[in-house]
Amino acid sequence: MIDKDKKFFVVKKHKFLGTESFEIHKGKMYDLTTAVKKLLALDTLNEDRENNSYHLQEVNFSMVDKPLVLTDEVKEEQSEMPF
Repeated sequence: MIDKDKKFFVVKKHKFLGTESFEIHKGKMYDLTTAVKKLLALDTLNEDRENNSYHLQEVNFSMVDKPLVLTDEVKEEQSEMPF
């Protein structure tokens, strides 16, 4: 069964002069159906397959589902700021 709450990024991998860069398509996340449609469309329109490819990446909120807690060191640095 497909989890309808899962979200995905469509990631463009670009190779240039021996280095690789990655970009999230339109900076958005999509449900699986929409992400696959966009991936297929982008791949179909891709004229430079040697240097560009598209991939799906599941969005993982596990690292951000808990509130951040400032350490004492950060609190001290904030109190020293002049503003």
